[in-house]
Amino acid sequence: MPNLPYTVHPGHLNLATVEQVKKNATTIMLDQVVKGLTVQPPEAKPAPEPGLRDVVFSGSFEEVNEFFYDREWSDGLPIVPPTVTKVEQFLKFTNRLADDVIGKLLPDNREATIWNVAVNGVLSGCKPEYMPVLIAIVEAMVDPVFGQEHLGHTPGTETLIMLNGKIIKDLGFNCTQGALRPGFQANTSVGRFWRMYLRNVAGFLPHKTDKGCFGSNFRIVLAENEEAVAKMGWEPMSVDQGFAAGDNIITIISCTEKTQAIEVGAPTAEEILKNIEARMADNHMFIQFFFRGMRTRPTIVLTPAVLKVLTDAGYSKAQVKEHFYKNAKLRVSRLSGMIVNRFYKGIGEGNWPEQLGTTKDLERDIQMVSCPDDFLVMISGDPDRDHVLICANNGYIGYPVSKKIELPANWDELLKASKNK
Repeated sequence: MPNLPYTVHPGHLNLATVEQVKKNATTIMLDQVVKGLTVQPPEAKPAPEPGLRDVVFSGSFEEVNEFFYDREWSDGLPIVPPTVTKVEQFLKFTNRLADDVIGKLLPDNREATIWNVAVNGVLSGCKPEYMPVLIAIVEAMVDPVFGQEHLGHTPGTETLIMLNGKIIKDLGFNCTQGALRPGFQANTSVGRFWRMYLRNVAGFLPHKTDKGCFGSNFRIVLAENEEAVAKMGWEPMSVDQGFAAGDNIITIISCTEKTQAIEVGAPTAEEILKNIEARMADNHMFIQFFFRGMRTRPTIVLTPAVLKVLTDAGYSKAQVKEHFYKNAKLRVSRLSGMIVNRFYKGIGEGNWPEQLGTTKDLERDIQMVSCPDDFLVMISGDPDRDHVLICANNGYIGYPVSKKIELPANWDELLKASKNK
């Protein structure tokens, strides 16, 4: 509704006194309300959209890029022109029809289709054989549990895409040193696809529908080092999400805040776990939205070197999660005044008082999640380093969703033919 009248407070409410807000509401904002109710805005007509195989522009590589950039169909980096021929190459890697509808995406209320998945895959520099991964990602994106409609919010949340299964090796995803670093086509282009799809299909555009205060770069895909996981007797994260070991699975979760716990190594597993938990408390975004009635789901990425010390000491993944749950705590006084007020307001409304308590003592420590399984634990990164990655999502926004990657029946044949080109 681009012509919808609205009222604007001059400046952020958090930075104004109660008296200033009252004055603004009865003067500046009141005038805006009166105008909005009495002046008919110009009629807004949605621009017609091209058909599936319509050619929207012809020109050189540079001219095509300029055309896409001017229409906000690009993320600012050079795009691969999505010719019909290139798009149809992607369609060979799925059994689904081009006009199959996966779901609808906000804010533009546009249909997510197999065709526009392929188009944005081409734009992002993906290879055709990545198509099954891209489809699974969009299936997760439209899942209401994830809540993609919130991704234009102020914290500028980006999404962490995690990958499990044989497809990691099939498509050459990096899962060791340099995890989350650009430089590997599969990890990088698929990560870029996520942001491109949010722009071009969902309709999240900076300075318009995307209101991120700072924003962040698109996340490179994080693949699990399943060889290291199996060697040390754990199951991959996909099993924790309800799938069988070996299944090709993508998991998406919002990642509003990310920190690296550098050099958590110590002679004992207990010391390592305490070092990680200390950094969790530093990354206290975990607690911020308890007042919403839902709890956050932090993602902890351990390197194989850290995993080895833990497993040598007899720790199972369940025991590691239990240790995090019991010992990763936050002192209430570390929260800002406004968040403390929201925190106690939530408790008063029945959000976890039995676990968090009701006392107003600010010098007490509270648990950051509701149960051990709230932690998502993945193994990736440099096999020989003792660093750990801690990712915090934004409360109810971007809850983890996992989808199975459906491969065409002739997958191995298609993949072999693609690699022999």
